[in-house]
Amino acid sequence: MNEPTNSQRAMWMVLITSLAAPFFASLVEVGLTLASPTFDFALPPRGGKPLGEVAISAFAWGAIPATAAAIGLVPYVLQAGTYTWLNAAIAGVLGFFAAALIVPFGSGPAMPFLAMLSGLTAMGMRAMLIGGKILKP
Repeated sequence: MNEPTNSQRAMWMVLITSLAAPFFASLVEVGLTLASPTFDFALPPRGGKPLGEVAISAFAWGAIPATAAAIGLVPYVLQAGTYTWLNAAIAGVLGFFAAALIVPFGSGPAMPFLAMLSGLTAMGMRAMLIGGKILKP
């Protein structure tokens, strides 16, 4: 089997990250919504929205930081075919920060917690991409 080039790795990394990371973020949002009495401080106001609408809103918003993080990691993948867990965490947090500036939402006190979740999601995406043999270990 032929080994993929770094350009192919970068293309698949951006595509998968842009789709899978928002999916995982929407799953986290649904979980937090189900446990809302405990985690209500961590969520933007939902105004009694149905669970499906909350999940779709999280997916749509999550595409912005996921894509920003993936694009920020492209130079590392083009050069080495992979990136470190620290690069992933930083890209996830910076992507979240950029998305929160572009499309703000009212969750002021929980922003550091949500930024940390974004970094952890990016680290999980890295592990998934390595497991799928898209990135080099």
